Amino acid sequence: MNNAIFRQISEKFSLFLQESSIERVIGGDINECFKANSASKKSYFIKLNINPELLELEARNLNLFNKSHLITPKVVGYGVLEGLGVLVLEYLTLTAMGDESALGQQLAQLHKSQSKRYGLDYNNYIGRTRQLNSWCDRWAEFWWSRRLLPQISLAMKAGYALGGEVEQLKASSDRLLQGHNPPPSLLHGDLWAGNKSYLANGQPVLFDPASYYGDRETDIAFSLMFGGFGHDFYQSYNDTWSLPEGWQKRESLYNLYHFLNHLNLFGDQYLSSVQSMVKTISLSELT
Repeated sequence: MNNAIFRQISEKFSLFLQESSIERVIGGDINECFKANSASKKSYFIKLNINPELLELEARNLNLFNKSHLITPKVVGYGVLEGLGVLVLEYLTLTAMGDESALGQQLAQLHKSQSKRYGLDYNNYIGRTRQLNSWCDRWAEFWWSRRLLPQISLAMKAGYALGGEVEQLKASSDRLLQGHNPPPSLLHGDLWAGNKSYLANGQPVLFDPASYYGDRETDIAFSLMFGGFGHDFYQSYNDTWSLPEGWQKRESLYNLYHFLNHLNLFGDQYLSSVQSMVKTISLSELT
C-alpha cells in the first residue's frame, strides 16, 4: 500500500492511522491485506481489491451476521479510492485452536435465522466467482439454476468434460432434492476451515462469508469437504439443532458446487474430483 492510499484511507474513515504502523498480513489469495494502528493504538484490518464490488458485498455479508450470536469482524467502513475497493475491519488477534462446541452451537443458531424463500436480495461472490442469489420458492430449482448450472456453464466454456450430460445431472439433482424443501436458513456459504478461527479466550470467529438463505446442510457438507472441523463441532451442532435423517445423501450434490468453483478458479487439479463426484451423484440417487 503506497503512502497516498494509506493517508486517504485514514482521512476517509477518520481513523488517525500511523503510517509507521502499517504492515502486510496474510488474508487469503484474493485481496491485499494490511494491519494498521491508530494514534490511540486501536488496530484495523484493511483489505484492498481491484474489484471494488467484491469488498462492498463482503461488507454487506458481514453485516448480515449482526443479528446472530456469531463473532465476525465488525465493518468499520467501505469505499473506493483511486479505483481500488477498500474494506476496513476491526483487527482481531486470532488463534487456530478454540472452543469447537461453541462454534457448532453458534452456527446452529445462525441457521435458525430464516427467510420465507431461498436466495438473497443481492448477488455476491464465492471466492472470485459471481454467485447468483435471486429468490426462489423451490429449493431444487434454486440449487440447480442459481448454483450448479452457472458453475457447470463456466466449466464447459473453459473446455472441461465433466463426466456426464448436463441433462442427466439435472435429473439426478432433481431426484435427490425431490420433496426436500428445508427452512431457508441464513448460511455462511463458504464454511471451510480457512474461514474460521478463535479469539484468545477460545470464542470462535467466522469471516469471509458468501451468504444467502438456503439449506443449512450445505454449510455442514462443505465443512466436511476439506476437514478441519472436529467431533465436538458436529456434536454440538446436532445437540442444538439436529440434521434431518438422510442428509448424507445430499452431501456430494452440495459439495459439487464447491468443487466446480475450485475447478473454475484453480484449474485442472480439480477436474478428476468433479468427474468422480458427478459419478457419485448419479449412483446415490439409485440407493
